Amino acid sequence: MSHHPTSFVGDVRVAIKTAVEAAIPGALCEASGGGGHFEIVVTSAAFADKSLLAKQRMVMSAVAHLMAGADAPVHAVDSIVTKLP
Repeated sequence: MSHHPTSFVGDVRVAIKTAVEAAIPGALCEASGGGGHFEIVVTSAAFADKSLLAKQRMVMSAVAHLMAGADAPVHAVDSIVTKLP
């Protein structure tokens, strides 16, 4: 795991989970990783009839604020898995 300097205070995985679940209706989110690199698994009925790209954009837009700036806590989302309930 690499080290990624950040001024963020708190658990980044919890921040990712909270952001995704707030942005995507009915979502259940699991985030893992660290050092600025994270994997995100999201289950939501909101993904029905959406393309893979549309689902990934939904997740990425939910965490965009955590990736903004030079000292952002999320440097990269290495994996996004989207599932239907």
